[in-house]
Amino acid sequence: MDDRSTASGSDRRWLAWSGAGSIVGALLWTTMPPLRTAVFGTRPYVGTGFDVVSLAGWLLMLGGLVGFHLGFRDRYGRLGRASVAVTAAGMTVVAGLLLRSALAFLRAGFRPVPSTGEDPAGLVLSLAALLGYGLALGGAGGLGLAVWRAEERAPPVAGLLVLAAAVPVVAVGLRLGSFLPLPLGRLLVRTNAAFVPFGVAWAAVGYRVWVVGHEPHRGSRPPPPRR
Repeated sequence: MDDRSTASGSDRRWLAWSGAGSIVGALLWTTMPPLRTAVFGTRPYVGTGFDVVSLAGWLLMLGGLVGFHLGFRDRYGRLGRASVAVTAAGMTVVAGLLLRSALAFLRAGFRPVPSTGEDPAGLVLSLAALLGYGLALGGAGGLGLAVWRAEERAPPVAGLLVLAAAVPVVAVGLRLGSFLPLPLGRLLVRTNAAFVPFGVAWAAVGYRVWVVGHEPHRGSRPPPPRR
């Protein structure tokens, strides 16, 4: 995938900003769960300041996805375009869940809101989280495969995207098969450790977009045959 592929001169400044934002967003979103656990322990909270930062980071990552699509949409073919749509749908659902937690914190006057019992919407929220993360991870994996197919030598971002989708699936499979010790399973859930590869992959996506934004415009190039 040539970094000079499809971005016009007028797009490049926005691409640079969205790429840099995606790197920052991936760092913020990835580090918030372990920091929240370090500060508040394992007690469940409806909303904390960490959720506000997670939401900001996630929105920056979503901007990186938009930048990636604008920069490379004519290079990664139908699989890539479909994967972008699936990823965007999943990330939008997750953004809504993060927004709910952030609003709870803001409505409480910027004070953490501990969970006071069973949430009547708990099942719906759990299903929404499963749907959102499932779509985001599956779409990211598909996007990695699309990038891989578009290159004779696959860039690192392709492998990272595929890895980001595979790690949580493997972790869940090991846990369901009782191959993963319960303490380790709880650690993965409480710290979102299984999603760290997704954050790393999205930082790589942001870097890829940032590079395109800083490339001098060299005119349009014909895209390769779509697959």
